[in-house]
Amino acid sequence: MIDMHCHILPEIDDGAQSRKMSLQMCRMAAQSGVTDIIATPHMMDLYAGDEFHEKVAVRMAVMQQLLAQNDIPITLHKGAEVYSSEDILYSPDLRPYTLAGSRYLLFEFDFGSATLDYVKEVVSVILSQDLVPVLAHPERYRFTLSNYENINKLADCGVLFQCNLGSLTGELGKKEAILAREMVNAGAVSFLATDAHRVGYRNTDINGMVESIKEYKKKVNTEAFSTMLQDNPLKIIRGEQVEHPAFPMLKKKLF
Repeated sequence: MIDMHCHILPEIDDGAQSRKMSLQMCRMAAQSGVTDIIATPHMMDLYAGDEFHEKVAVRMAVMQQLLAQNDIPITLHKGAEVYSSEDILYSPDLRPYTLAGSRYLLFEFDFGSATLDYVKEVVSVILSQDLVPVLAHPERYRFTLSNYENINKLADCGVLFQCNLGSLTGELGKKEAILAREMVNAGAVSFLATDAHRVGYRNTDINGMVESIKEYKKKVNTEAFSTMLQDNPLKIIRGEQVEHPAFPMLKKKLF
């Protein structure tokens, strides 16, 4: 399996707070069947790009050395989770922040204040640079939770979706779980990932989360999990095309 959204690099954002924690997260991932991790530290300020890339390069090199020294069979790939402040509307080149050097850009917004119109504006910028927009955890935004049809509207604009496994387990909230499960069952999700930050809450134990999700088998269709956890993430790493799924109109459920 491949974890394509993970805050595994030490001391760079609100993810792993030390090299020791990063190693623990990698060891847990390997024991869970993960072979590759795309490191996606938060990129919060596009005006500080040079500093960000320098920090990432140093930490990637350190972690690759530590993984080899500790015989942990995980391959790390460089990536980022780009926070879509107004800076992104004026960025001349977003390619340095893509996943594993591909055309796929993982981006996020403020959970409470993002609107459909603003997200579509950001998507337009990403597409104009010949990149593929991948929206991180769409099940966690107010504008999608309040109107599921906004998921379809973004898909129509060319957006792919990455849902958090923790949302499907219910770890991130009841409303988030309902929307994530609706999206998976409808075939709207291209990628599942941990979005891991720690070794406890929101960790890298993909297999453990998948087994937990299977307890909801009447609510979550797990048949396509291998596509979302392996096939599509591998296409990112290989620079191949991930097909945009066609799925029915999502309708908001009563909570």
